[in-house]
Amino acid sequence: MELYAKPTVTISEDGSVHIDMKRITPEYIEARLNELSIPAQMGYDIPEYEGVIQCATSHQDAINGLKWRFGLVPIEAEFLLGLTVEEKKTYFIRENCEAEIARWEALKKLLATQ
Repeated sequence: MELYAKPTVTISEDGSVHIDMKRITPEYIEARLNELSIPAQMGYDIPEYEGVIQCATSHQDAINGLKWRFGLVPIEAEFLLGLTVEEKKTYFIRENCEAEIARWEALKKLLATQ
């Protein structure tokens, strides 16, 4: 049995649709767990995060602000900038984030027994 993450759908400027399907592997799970650790590293401080984003004058300025304010590396800042509103609710509410981490940890254990 192969498991797949929720596909990511993007629409290019020319109107073409790209669907990105990712197979869930131990490496994928580790990447998700690393992403979920970012808000904890930031103290789940969504108002501060939003403030940095709102004060930024460009995408690069937002990345630099997140790096400086929270000590993030560029890939972590890029990840945060790509979050949807729904994802922010999951990542920046401690209980939601911890529940999501528990689900990924359980899946990691399950896959390890296969």
